[in-house]
Amino acid sequence: MSTMIGTRIADDTLQDLEYVAQEEKVDKSKVVRELLAEAIKEKIIDLALAKYATRAVSLGKAAELARLPLADFMRIAAERKIPLNYSLESLKRDFKAAR
Repeated sequence: MSTMIGTRIADDTLQDLEYVAQEEKVDKSKVVRELLAEAIKEKIIDLALAKYATRAVSLGKAAELARLPLADFMRIAAERKIPLNYSLESLKRDFKAAR
């Protein structure tokens, strides 16, 4: 299912949009859809990282919110210098559960 929305954009943004569409030989709507999907995905990751960094959610929950596998979320957090909120107690509990 899809829904049509409308928005106003600056003239220079329209020129850039037309340029990209021309270079990729697609219509402007396709470019907008792809860029919007990519930007929303990044924003969702940013929001999840912010919640994790402030300890509002756990590592697993943050990865779930970001719609990423845990390992990918951990890699992104490390790249952005967000320390792991993983205590020694959590590590011991996880080792015990793994046995």
